[in-house]
Amino acid sequence: MRRPRHTRLIPILLLALLLGACGLPQEPTATTPPPQPTFPLELTDDEGVTVELEKAPEKIVTWSPALTEVLFAIDRGENVVGVSGDFDDFPPEAKSIEHIGGSNFQPNVETIVSLDADLVIDGFGGGEDWKEPLRDQDIPVVTVLADTFDDLLHDIQTIGRVTGASEEADELVGQMAETAEGIQDRIADQAAVTCFFEVGYQGGFFTVGPGAFIFDLLETAGCEPVTADANDDFPQWSVEELLRDDPDVYLVSSESGSSVKAVKGRDGFGALTAVKQDRVVLIDSDLISRPGPRVVEGLEALAEALHPGAE
Repeated sequence: MRRPRHTRLIPILLLALLLGACGLPQEPTATTPPPQPTFPLELTDDEGVTVELEKAPEKIVTWSPALTEVLFAIDRGENVVGVSGDFDDFPPEAKSIEHIGGSNFQPNVETIVSLDADLVIDGFGGGEDWKEPLRDQDIPVVTVLADTFDDLLHDIQTIGRVTGASEEADELVGQMAETAEGIQDRIADQAAVTCFFEVGYQGGFFTVGPGAFIFDLLETAGCEPVTADANDDFPQWSVEELLRDDPDVYLVSSESGSSVKAVKGRDGFGALTAVKQDRVVLIDSDLISRPGPRVVEGLEALAEALHPGAE
């Protein structure tokens, strides 16, 4: 049986290698911190676009609640002048920042320009029809896309570079990596368990496949998802498939709108091992669906649901 990918996380002692992967100088000594990047700065983002920044940005727009959280966590919250919308609700200070969301789930270019923004950070990808007009007005757009926990650590350091907060970003990454390593150490000797993660329930079950960020967290937390053979990042699953897979633990995202009681009461669910053994667990979606600093809290919640009492 395939074990979870415990080796995917980057140990603290190997952070220098992570820094090297971000394009920073490698092999810092134990007594000499790695040199901090200076502006002007040039880098290639996760969409393969080369971005040039003449100086550290003073007015930043984030297009993703997770990115807003990252900016505040690396002490650049005061520089955020625009956020995507109502879901940018953490920390509480983010709620008062102007929303830049327009129609068709895209940013409003005019609003961004009116804010005199000198950097836009995108966490969703695509959208050249709004990115190019901004670049034409010399407003750089940097895209970061995290598919795994390791990707997230890399992205936080990238955000630190482009905002002039590399030291703060490195410190945050170190804390997150250390927390994740501690969780993995605690569950290392636990028997593997299978799980199913419910993203949504609308006449069928929507879950996560191998390409999804949450799928990586599940494996990191000590689960073997029964959806490992799915062809999509967010596939739809049938009751018949679920009964066939019979997961040990049934995890429900709070965004699904379902309660533990509602899940247990569904037709046919009484036959599931997870229901029989009272292992249906509600998970705060904000902690696992947003690739940001609180993901380690989500990882902790997943590990506790999968391996309760592990020490």
